[in-house]
Amino acid sequence: MNQSSVPARKRRPCRARLHLTSGSRIAAAHVISGMLLTSGISVSAQAGAAEGDAHAQVDFDAEMLRGRGIDPKLAEYFRDAPKFSSGSRMVTLILNGVKRGNVEARFDKDGQLCFDGNFLSEAGLRRPGSDFILNPEAPEAERCFAFLTAYPQTSLTLRPNRDEVVLVVPQNALGDDAHQIEAYSRGGSAGVMNYDVVAQRSTTSGLTRNYISASSQIGFNIADWVVRSRQIYTNDNGRDRFEHLYAYAQRTFPERKLTAQIGQINIANPLLAGAPIYGVQLTPETSLLEQAGAGVLVEGVAQTQATVHIRQAGVLIYTTMVPEGPFKLTDIPLLNTSSDLSVTIRETDGSERSFVVPAASFRTAALAPAGYSFALGKVREISGDESALPWVATGAGTWRLDEGTMLTAAAAVANNYKAAGWGLDTSLGRDTVVSMRNIFSTTDSDRGTRFSIAANTRLAENLSLSLSGTRQTIGYRDLSDTIIPDDGDHWNQRFKNQLTASVTWAHSSLGSFNLAYSSNRTFSGQWVDRLTGSWSTMIDRATLSANVETTIGGSSEEYRGGNAFLLNLSIPFGPRRVRAYASQRGGTSRVGASMSERVNDHLAYRVAAEHNSGTGDLYLSGNLSATTRIADADISYSQNGSSRSYGARLRGSVVAHKDGATLSPYPVDDTFGIVKVGDISGVKVATPYGPVWTDGEGEAVIPQLKSYKTSRIEIATKTLPRQIDIKNGVKMIDAGRGSVNMVGFDVIETNRVLVHAVDAKGVPLEKGSSVFGPDNGFLTTVLDDGAIFLVGNKSPSTLKVTRPDGRSCNLTVILKSEGDENALYDTAEGMCDV
Repeated sequence: MNQSSVPARKRRPCRARLHLTSGSRIAAAHVISGMLLTSGISVSAQAGAAEGDAHAQVDFDAEMLRGRGIDPKLAEYFRDAPKFSSGSRMVTLILNGVKRGNVEARFDKDGQLCFDGNFLSEAGLRRPGSDFILNPEAPEAERCFAFLTAYPQTSLTLRPNRDEVVLVVPQNALGDDAHQIEAYSRGGSAGVMNYDVVAQRSTTSGLTRNYISASSQIGFNIADWVVRSRQIYTNDNGRDRFEHLYAYAQRTFPERKLTAQIGQINIANPLLAGAPIYGVQLTPETSLLEQAGAGVLVEGVAQTQATVHIRQAGVLIYTTMVPEGPFKLTDIPLLNTSSDLSVTIRETDGSERSFVVPAASFRTAALAPAGYSFALGKVREISGDESALPWVATGAGTWRLDEGTMLTAAAAVANNYKAAGWGLDTSLGRDTVVSMRNIFSTTDSDRGTRFSIAANTRLAENLSLSLSGTRQTIGYRDLSDTIIPDDGDHWNQRFKNQLTASVTWAHSSLGSFNLAYSSNRTFSGQWVDRLTGSWSTMIDRATLSANVETTIGGSSEEYRGGNAFLLNLSIPFGPRRVRAYASQRGGTSRVGASMSERVNDHLAYRVAAEHNSGTGDLYLSGNLSATTRIADADISYSQNGSSRSYGARLRGSVVAHKDGATLSPYPVDDTFGIVKVGDISGVKVATPYGPVWTDGEGEAVIPQLKSYKTSRIEIATKTLPRQIDIKNGVKMIDAGRGSVNMVGFDVIETNRVLVHAVDAKGVPLEKGSSVFGPDNGFLTTVLDDGAIFLVGNKSPSTLKVTRPDGRSCNLTVILKSEGDENALYDTAEGMCDV
């Protein structure tokens, strides 16, 4: 029954939500929806049609629309409004109640979402197996997965009127750091040079000293191999020196979760002290290994699609949405490991129920992951006598005995040296971790052992204690001990016993306190005991802290005394921070103040002044830092009495890739990428390392990507030119170690034009007239005084206008202004031919 036949007193307006797909149509939909709603237009909807239903249909009363001055053709156009049109577009993803930002989504001819590989990756969802591919004959990039079949608990809601996709998925459908190996990027090639140049000139009592150092790391990435070489050049008052520090090649084999190194490397052994070698090495790729550590599991059953709230110590620490049925939540961000969790499940009907997860159920031992390591090579550059350097082989393995216990064993063999040892890490209860290490060594003339034990425990929610002790016999040797020439007294100067203890206590009003004790005894009978303490608290926005250090006993004068005290106050004033401090060590006291400020993303400075009671001098210093698109630069000046010093520093990197060379203000790591934003210069891009800015080619270096983790790359859209829109401002990158990732952002040139439209007699077009493009697609409506706002990727020329009385005319648009970067839009005149 058409609603126009319903008696007026029973007529109930239905709010119709309208949507258009292009930028101009979205704006028009908001305008038209408002016109329909404020006009009180009555509409009827098919029974069962709900928001987001792709087949919901709306019927408008044509006579009432015409009476309100709205073109009835507009109502026909919006008849099937709640439906995404086919093709790809940017949508806002809401996943388990959390807005995840914009992602690219593809819709079929029926307006249904395609769960393709790109969408699943950007949404952080697991990819179903090959049995769930809906169109296996299509190219891989266009294949859609039957995600709702693979994870039947999933709830999907499409909101075309808001450009939103709402998903509620079970926990096992969410991606995590244990992605399938094939999901991580591989390959790519690029050359890299990191550099750091320092120059300093100082003048004291008429004497001048000039110092220059230039360190560089050069290399390349190819086929997941990382090759690097590091060297440093110094010139100290005309005395040149060049040192080559190391050169190596490295590759990770993700299927075996191992990393291989060859060249000038350092032995990495979890138990035995390493040494620099010429050789090869295999180590576990820890980013791919499951780590035995703190774990929290929250399990429950939801009667409907429910919201779960988790609180600890009265503070909301985690919230998510879960589908109907059983759920498991892990990796909850705890405030501490001693307070219980209060879990509330809120169903869609408003009902709630709560339960408690005891803190005793938490697994708190943070232990190293299981894995194996091996190294073989010749020790290098210690004594300076290459002929005396031995060959060495080491190996180690770590095994998980249970959820809270790890066992490690290691051995090393070299010329005239052998060592073996074991280690045990275990969690005792919920808050205590104990680690033990025992190593045995033997040479032709000596043999000995070293044993150490360490314990960390939380005695209460705000009280923790750490203890450690180490003891070795005089015959114990590290590998490096066998290389150092024996001067007769070297072994007696080594420590015999070491002991440390620290306690930390925090109070909401009094602040945080730490007290630490250390004791050291040597084989020659020398000993020293030290005590340090610290306290800090917040007073409004200011931070007040105090540190004390004292030697409470020693075997000689050089070990006695040395008491020190420091009081520090730091106060922020917007972007500025002012610091004042006073310190005393022995008979000398210092009083000083400094002010620092980060002016913007590119510029920061610091100025300071200090008075020294020992010399009576006033020390002044200043530093200016500039982070540009291509380099990071610092200049500094200091004055202390008659001494003056000037300094400058320049840091950055150069990456040579298939599209050219790109400069960066940051050093490049072993896993990195190049981001390209069209050919637009000066666009700010947020990366895991920090913000970068595109150069004249629209490119910038992503200096560091997390290996085998997800990295977020995001465009700061406010830095885009006004005529440029971005298709997707966020990219999620899963990078394999050693890969070079090319990250491109598609840009769209968009024209925004405000047209003042009149008819042939010069009278402004009627408000509510419909404006159609050359393809007869609806664009927008005429506003007050004949104003038409157009948004598109082409400059308007001829449009068609349908007026409320049914007459149509062709509208010719002539631009009056164009290209003003400071203007929000261009202006134009429009003339209808009738």
